[in-house]
Amino acid sequence: MPPRPFVNDALWRCLCPGFPSNATVTVTANHLARAPAPAPAPVTLRTALRKHSKPRGRPQCQSRFYSAAASTVSNTNMTFFEQPHIRPSAQQPQSQSSWLARNAKPRQQVPLTQLPTHMLYEDLRIEGGRGNFDQVMSICRVLVQDRGQAPDKDMYAAILHSFTSSDQGTAGKVRKVLEEMGFWSDASDMAAGQKVELDVRGCENVLEALSVHPDYLLRAEVLEYMRAKWFALSPRAQGFVVAGLLRDRCFEQALEMLEDMCGKVRVEDWVWSVAMWTLLEFGEVEEAFHVLGLKQRATERNAGGDVYGVKLSTALWGALLDAAANKQLHDAARIVWNYQVQPGFLKPATGTCVAVLSLAARHGDVQLATDVFRLLTERETIFTTHHYELLIATYLKANALSDALSVILIMTDANLKVDAGTCHPLYWYLRHAPPVPATTLDERGEQKEEKTPMYLHAFSLLQDFEAQGRRVPTAAVNCCIQAAVSLDAIRHALEIYKALHTVSPAGPNTETFNLLFRACAVAGRKDLAMFLANEMLALNLQPDRITYDRLMLVCERAGDLDDHFGYFEEMRAAGYRPRRNTYEGLIKALCDKGDERAVGVLKDFIESGAVVTRRLETTVRTMFRAGVEGVEESREGDLMMS
Repeated sequence: MPPRPFVNDALWRCLCPGFPSNATVTVTANHLARAPAPAPAPVTLRTALRKHSKPRGRPQCQSRFYSAAASTVSNTNMTFFEQPHIRPSAQQPQSQSSWLARNAKPRQQVPLTQLPTHMLYEDLRIEGGRGNFDQVMSICRVLVQDRGQAPDKDMYAAILHSFTSSDQGTAGKVRKVLEEMGFWSDASDMAAGQKVELDVRGCENVLEALSVHPDYLLRAEVLEYMRAKWFALSPRAQGFVVAGLLRDRCFEQALEMLEDMCGKVRVEDWVWSVAMWTLLEFGEVEEAFHVLGLKQRATERNAGGDVYGVKLSTALWGALLDAAANKQLHDAARIVWNYQVQPGFLKPATGTCVAVLSLAARHGDVQLATDVFRLLTERETIFTTHHYELLIATYLKANALSDALSVILIMTDANLKVDAGTCHPLYWYLRHAPPVPATTLDERGEQKEEKTPMYLHAFSLLQDFEAQGRRVPTAAVNCCIQAAVSLDAIRHALEIYKALHTVSPAGPNTETFNLLFRACAVAGRKDLAMFLANEMLALNLQPDRITYDRLMLVCERAGDLDDHFGYFEEMRAAGYRPRRNTYEGLIKALCDKGDERAVGVLKDFIESGAVVTRRLETTVRTMFRAGVEGVEESREGDLMMS
């Protein structure tokens, strides 16, 4: 009885990977002596077949001999449709030949021409799934030229699958291969043997390639072909369709299909990631978070109702947080922050933290803002005025006035500059916030409810802070005065000014007097303005452009032309110029009095580079013709010299 043949099958190769896979293959001597000349990979199989076909008179014979065991393995091998569907390239199982190619030494690598046909087809599927177009064409050349295999659907399916490569594949190449297969030909061509039928796997490979290289029309034709053939779309193929629609910016259709998939099949993780990345790339941040919500509901349903965290890559979580902060989506950013940043899973960039802090300031989310400060403190970030301003705005939006004032005092203790720009959110809050209800005692000792203006309430809080030994900046007190002036409460503004030295050791500054001069101009109190001007000189404070401008406005409202013009001359001597309306007001006042000094003021107004209205020039020319002609001559001379 002859011994049993040695079967070198897949199970044996798995259990004994060190055993040579070509132990049962006998290669003829003339083949070993023959050195095959590599030819460039043709674009299509028919081109390769025509280019490398043998003479018609020679019989198509095989130059290699295989043992009975090898032929048994080949005969018992499963067909392509009986095997499980190809998985993504990252999850592809390693074939024996691929394992040898990567792990064996160069002299131990087995050439493609020495591999059995069934292993070539196996490698053909694997290389196609990896997107290796050149390797796929090399295997196809061996099958067509050396093994005498006619181009079949397996070869075309591998070629179509290799077009998923971002470098080697295009939608045009997919269309060309389908045209060669006879995808658009009629039944007569098929009867003549010139057509290779596109099966389910080939259709899915086309959809996968079109998800990388989108072509809406070709995808629609393939889907219509599958419906005509009664081919059902697998969940994986539906994911390819969704990805392709997103690439084509058909967001509504893609989301509708994705929602339908959630209720019927299990959506793979890569579909969710591709959908969110694509939507973020095109600026559809709200839709990206809608997809995140769909994934969360699908995860809860698959887990039997238990709540599990959605698993995404760290890069995708960071992109979602950054996009939500830039788009000012408070709820979306808070979800990512609470579930990823607070537990420590995600470490956002400092710029993203500042954007989230700005978002918290807009919505008054104190908890989110303080948590951002906690994270930045752990990084030993050096806080600047910009960070504290956002925190102040957050507290004011949340109606936490005491906390906002405390942050201002912290800035003072940190030797950061606190000026009118820093305290502008505080002024805006004091200007628009409703009065604070308070309970006081009347002359009889009975309690009565009164409403205290918010700026007086803020000043009382500053007094409490000063009593606790905190340093109060003058800019914070100026905000209270500015709010009182804007509400025409000059009496309260003066009361705050008189008590300013008890709160701020630095005392009033030029900005303080500018605010009070504005109140005097509105109320027409020139006497009060002169008193404040004397106090300003006594404190040795230097006036600025706004100071002179508002003093001129006070004199204009009071009708004192001499002081009005006197402050103008003093202002010009100091190197300042009035504002446009102040210029026009002074010129009109001089014209009303018939004062020829209006010509000089008009000349100075023109030299400032401002656009003078024709009506104002006409008025001055009518009253002082000779002086205006001199002004025009000087202007023409300046133009000629320039």
